[in-house]
Amino acid sequence: MKNFGRPDFARWACLLARAALGGIFLYAGVIKAGASEEFALALAPFTILPDAWLQPFAIGLAGTELVAGLLILLPRVHRIGSGLILLLSLVFIGVFTWALANDIIVSCGCFGGDAPPSASAMLWVIARDVAMAAAAFFTLTFRLPTRGR
Repeated sequence: MKNFGRPDFARWACLLARAALGGIFLYAGVIKAGASEEFALALAPFTILPDAWLQPFAIGLAGTELVAGLLILLPRVHRIGSGLILLLSLVFIGVFTWALANDIIVSCGCFGGDAPPSASAMLWVIARDVAMAAAAFFTLTFRLPTRGR
């Protein structure tokens, strides 16, 4: 039986994190791409973007999530996907934290559906995004130890 300090466990943990993040971002990108008008409307309460930019931003975000989800799954370029997912997660954390701090209570719209907006739901979204950022950071920085050291 292998212990948790072995490189094999770390390699499998990294692969699992990459697969999970890839699946999450591909799913979210497909959902947003299929309902870009509805997602653009979900962005409106944030009041960060002018109305004319909401639809193009929604489409661009969906495309970026799809690309990031795909890249993290590909062995030679997974670090690019990891970095992109880390960046997106940090932006999501910042936007939701800013909204919550300014009493702007919104529904995430991250995975489709129309859950009723609440502060507690937003806190869960922030916690989820922190976990995704941590996993992306792990997959971005993970290196197996070299033999002979």
